[in-house]
Amino acid sequence: MTKVIARDVAWPNVIANARSMVPEAFDSGGHVLNLIEGQWGHAGHGKHYFSAVDGTTLGTMPMLDLESARHAVKFAAAEQHEWAKVDLDERRRRVKECLDGLREHRELIARLLIWEIGKPYAQACVDVDRCISGVEWYLEEIPGMLVGRSPIGLISNIASWNYPYSVLVHAMLVQVLAGNSVIAKTPTDGSLYALTVGMAIARRAGLPVSLVSGSGGQLSDALVRNTDVDCLAFVGGKTNGRDIASSLYDREKRYMLEMEGVNCYGIWKYSDWKPLTSQLKKGFDYGKQRCTAYVRFVVQRELFPKFLEMYLPVLKSLKFGNPTLVDAPNDPLPTLDFGPLISWPA
Repeated sequence: MTKVIARDVAWPNVIANARSMVPEAFDSGGHVLNLIEGQWGHAGHGKHYFSAVDGTTLGTMPMLDLESARHAVKFAAAEQHEWAKVDLDERRRRVKECLDGLREHRELIARLLIWEIGKPYAQACVDVDRCISGVEWYLEEIPGMLVGRSPIGLISNIASWNYPYSVLVHAMLVQVLAGNSVIAKTPTDGSLYALTVGMAIARRAGLPVSLVSGSGGQLSDALVRNTDVDCLAFVGGKTNGRDIASSLYDREKRYMLEMEGVNCYGIWKYSDWKPLTSQLKKGFDYGKQRCTAYVRFVVQRELFPKFLEMYLPVLKSLKFGNPTLVDAPNDPLPTLDFGPLISWPA
């Protein structure tokens, strides 16, 4: 039977909803813009932006040049001086307003993530939900954390594409809650539209956030080594992380580097297989794109038959597919463990 795209996630409907919801983030031709100086503009050099699901063109990514990025950073740094004067209760109120907006538009953001980075629907919702619940925790706990501390300044955020909300947006909202201004680069491999919606909601709530698109190599002088940047938060691969660490080694700049690694389970003198089965199945969440998705196992030799008896059914239970396709247009979206995980070539 031929599959069809579910009506709820048809791209023309999804992108039309995004443009209607945050019209300020798009130009008259429907192209998404950068968020600079608190305003949406700077269309930059349009780079074709493809869907991870089927390779169709979703639009263009507004790639900035270095000077425009420096201009954005300079404004963001200046904005922090006024933001630091805003008392904590008001900062908490504005962040909560942003979270309310993200919760209201959760479905739209999740559907954008399906097309942009191939997340199955349930996992796209989880990405947004974890962002919201995580920041809500900080809303309650932040007063005690800030005793005797002052804001850092402008924090530049560069993160990987796989968890744009539970990693990148979560970090940005906690950073502004603590009195910092923030600027982030859109991951080149995906989440342009989803992040645009989120940052538009944040800006409407009066939060000092900026969002730019561009080549990491070209914008590095603005977003990493720039003296206007007080701290860098990086999540990504080891190669880029090492390059960044090397470039900042002799500079008095704070930085946080979270880089990929090859995790390992050690299994010996073990017999409680059922809970481990559940844990390993969760490790395949979004095609193993998570820190606890262990990819190697060191198993005690005499336990290896039992391990395979537990592990092979886990593998056989995994469901792969296109997260947008159903048997009939009004059917619910499929429940999948894996969707597409890589961008299409330009």
